[in-house]
Amino acid sequence: MKYVFLAVSSFLAIVAQMIAGNNFFLFNFLDLSLILISYWAVYRSRTQALFVGSLTGFLLDAAMGWPLGYNGFGRTLAAFAIGQSWKRFNTREPWVRFAIIAASSCLSSLSMFILFRLMQRTTSKIFLGASIMQALITAGISVALFAGLETYKRIQTNKAH
Repeated sequence: MKYVFLAVSSFLAIVAQMIAGNNFFLFNFLDLSLILISYWAVYRSRTQALFVGSLTGFLLDAAMGWPLGYNGFGRTLAAFAIGQSWKRFNTREPWVRFAIIAASSCLSSLSMFILFRLMQRTTSKIFLGASIMQALITAGISVALFAGLETYKRIQTNKAH
C-alpha cells in the first residue's frame, strides 16, 4: 500500500507541475518532483526515495515523449545524492540544505545532458543554464518548505506535552 501512495504522489506532482507550468512561467523553473524526492530522502526512507526518483523520472519521460530512462536515471541519482549527503553533513543550517538540494538538481540535469550527448540526441545550449536556474529556485523553495514542516512538527510536539 505504501508504494501505491508513493506512485500516486509522484503522478500528482508531475500533473501539478505540468498544469502549473503551462499557466505560470515561474513553475517552469520549479521542480516539484525533486522536492518530493528530497522529502522522501530526508524525512522518510532513502530506499523509498530511490523508488520515487526512478518512478517520477519514468513518468516525466513518458509525459515529455523522451526515451524512457533519461529522467529516471537523473532523478534516482539525485535521490541517492540527497540521501547520502543528508546523512553525512550537518544539515541544521539552511545554506547546507540549499547547497545539497541545488547540487543534486544540477547533478540530475547534468546526467540527463550527458545521456543525451551519449545517445547522439540534440540538446539546446540553454538546457544547462535553465537547469541551474531551476536548481536554485527548487532549492530555495525546498528549504523554505522543510523549515515550515519542521516548525509545524515542533509546535505539534510542544502541544502534546
